[in-house]
Amino acid sequence: MSIIEMAIVLLAAAIMTVVGIKQDVAKQRAGLLAAEGQSEARINVALSKWSTDNFSTLLAQYASSGSATLTAPSIDDLHTQGYLKTAFRDGPFWGGTYQIDMTMVPAGCTADAGNCHVSYRMYTSQPVTHYGQPDSDAASQIAQAGGSDFGYSKLPSPANIVGLLGKWTAANPVGGSPAGVVLATNGDGGDGDAIYIRRDGSLTWTGDQNVNHVSLHNVHNLDAEGTISAANVGATGAIAASGAVAAGTTVSTGNIGWPRTACPSANAMTGASDNSGLMLSCQDVSGVLQWMPVGGQKLWYGYTGIPNGNGTFVPNPNCPGGGTPGITVSGQSLYTDPTAAINYPTVGTGPWTVYITDGSGSIIPGSAVASTFCSY
Repeated sequence: MSIIEMAIVLLAAAIMTVVGIKQDVAKQRAGLLAAEGQSEARINVALSKWSTDNFSTLLAQYASSGSATLTAPSIDDLHTQGYLKTAFRDGPFWGGTYQIDMTMVPAGCTADAGNCHVSYRMYTSQPVTHYGQPDSDAASQIAQAGGSDFGYSKLPSPANIVGLLGKWTAANPVGGSPAGVVLATNGDGGDGDAIYIRRDGSLTWTGDQNVNHVSLHNVHNLDAEGTISAANVGATGAIAASGAVAAGTTVSTGNIGWPRTACPSANAMTGASDNSGLMLSCQDVSGVLQWMPVGGQKLWYGYTGIPNGNGTFVPNPNCPGGGTPGITVSGQSLYTDPTAAINYPTVGTGPWTVYITDGSGSIIPGSAVASTFCSY
């Protein structure tokens, strides 16, 4: 092999070596850029969780200060509060720091209206550079590794950060609006969590809800301004209604009352505790609230005709709730000396035997009606 041929071989080998080194460096840089994007993605997820968990505090800050600018956490805050499992550097490998800002949107929102949301941005304070020049291609690789919440600035319009696939745009927050700035957001002027019902109760619902035939369990209080419709309504505590309560079939109560015992509040109703079906209401009796029969202190049960004065058997009513049997006799016709007294003596405490007599106690002809009742 001549000297010239050897020189050509050595030159080709050198060129191949240089190309291989450049390819290896490019491969390592691509891996470094992907790792950076994945790290920023973890920070973005932590920010989303932090803003969700601290929404009530941020809303209170906004309401008290009147300023839409909110206090954002630092990278160290996210770690010490458990949102980042490991400690992160405060900036990317090419220099600068991670900047985080938060804003309450939309402008003029109020807590009462329930239309406030948190919008946050995380971005690098310096653009990605390569050999000292902004590198939009590298920024693109970082954003793609970060995910759909990421975007970057590039020429010829570096003043705008454009999200991946052009899904959103935001103003470049870095001074001078350089190309190569990487930014992540949960929504420019919006909140990606706004479509969800917040579990801390800080946002009100904005439309009717359909839970698709599933159940709601462990509900503490249920207030309604309109109609509550259900095939069955069960409650272990009190059910209070400011308006009318109507039932298409029956209404059942408990059986915790007993006549002449104390009750909680006027107009409350229950059944007698002997399961007799006697309905009781809470009534004011001589200034004292007591359970009393709905029909009053005397419940009339039966009528027995008294055909003559010779003694007629009258059965006693079966008094529920500890009631005491009673009887009242009313005359209908009789025959006696006009100057004599007329009496309707009864024998027994229930059942009874009813007579019709004159003043001397002699039985006389006549008829009457015996009415029986239960007194409480």
